[in-house]
Amino acid sequence: MTLIQIHYFLETVKQGSISKAAQVLHVSQPSISAALKNLEHELGINLFHRIKMRLSLTREGAYFAEQGQKIIDAADQLVFDMKEIAQKHNQIRIGVPPMIGTFLFPSIFDAFNEKHPKIQMTMSEQGSLMVQQQVKLDQLDVAIAVMDLKKNDGFEVLPITRTQLWFCVSPQHPLAAEPDVVLETIGNYPIILFKDDAYQSALLMNCFQQQGVDPHVLLYSSQLYTIKKIIAKGKAGAFLFKELVAMDQDIIGIPLRDPIEMDICLIWKRGRHLYNDTATLIRFVKSVFQAHPV
Repeated sequence: MTLIQIHYFLETVKQGSISKAAQVLHVSQPSISAALKNLEHELGINLFHRIKMRLSLTREGAYFAEQGQKIIDAADQLVFDMKEIAQKHNQIRIGVPPMIGTFLFPSIFDAFNEKHPKIQMTMSEQGSLMVQQQVKLDQLDVAIAVMDLKKNDGFEVLPITRTQLWFCVSPQHPLAAEPDVVLETIGNYPIILFKDDAYQSALLMNCFQQQGVDPHVLLYSSQLYTIKKIIAKGKAGAFLFKELVAMDQDIIGIPLRDPIEMDICLIWKRGRHLYNDTATLIRFVKSVFQAHPV
């Protein structure tokens, strides 16, 4: 039994006659007749009732048509999947939150690109919670995200580094000279938070709530450039990774007296097939950061 025999059979069923099927398939009637005859001989059953040149399905034929369609559909899906794999060759879809995209991802990308120049990356810049969801939905191959290592259901997780949130203000801000600061004090000043798709925003709001503080949120934004500009103008403060403080002379970073630490990880969907290029990236990141465990 071959796929072409099943295909000829299904088209004959659909058209109601061999002659019409031959016209649609652009093959000769004898070719289809021979294919169907050989198929019935191999299976040892009659697929059609043949009465006065008219065809109707036997009970066995109806069952074969149902199952045969599943085989054709599966074959078509396999072809589609293989073409998709071919299109994804040398391309990785990666999710990167804004702050990670500023201080960590560029160094990883540069080093990886130098070693594997033919592999392309398509970057989705969204908050950690959003890129996690996109990985789960197979919209991304991997992501570099802030992750709670105790709550990683559905993911394979490779820890990269640990960071802290610092409260960042302009040099003219009333708190700029403080060696450290607490959330209760921060609650007296306007702040900017990243949008709800950012892991740190949910974490911060939970911390504020635990301290009984109702923060004065002036703006929600996912644009790091905009946030830093507003900070520099003294309009509000914001919580940024400590690594970003040294990258901008217009802002002052103040450590929190009770530090909020977060793990930054490379994540991918557990149980998902890894294309060769994605696996290459994972091996590369592991080789770079395994000597520096979280």
